[in-house]
Amino acid sequence: MSEHAQLVAVAAAAAAALVAEMAKDGWSSMRTAVARFFGHAGEAEAERQLARLDSDQAQAQTLDPALLEERWQRRFMTLVEDFPDAAGDLAVLAARREEVSKAGVNQNATGNTGPTIQVGRDNFGGLNTEGRR
Repeated sequence: MSEHAQLVAVAAAAAAALVAEMAKDGWSSMRTAVARFFGHAGEAEAERQLARLDSDQAQAQTLDPALLEERWQRRFMTLVEDFPDAAGDLAVLAARREEVSKAGVNQNATGNTGPTIQVGRDNFGGLNTEGRR
């Protein structure tokens, strides 16, 4: 993979993680990590980008997530192109995407002799009725 293609992939993963975190309780730690990243360009640039970030986060529920991801991917790429030493911090942001995608609930019922009912939202899967009489 070329260096530019790798930068595009890492920036896309970091942007996806950022947008996913905008509506969560862990937002403050993501914001801190983004501030560290943009700090490579100096304090004034970090403050400017954080103001943009706070504005986007406040509107996250009404903005298209794909648009937000694209916007932040471009900003991340531009900074790394100008300050290559920021690539490590970008990789840290991108790694958070894996954390976001692994989050969830997994429930299993074992050893039960009666029916099992799962209540909640976003349930998926099939119903196995084999072996029932």
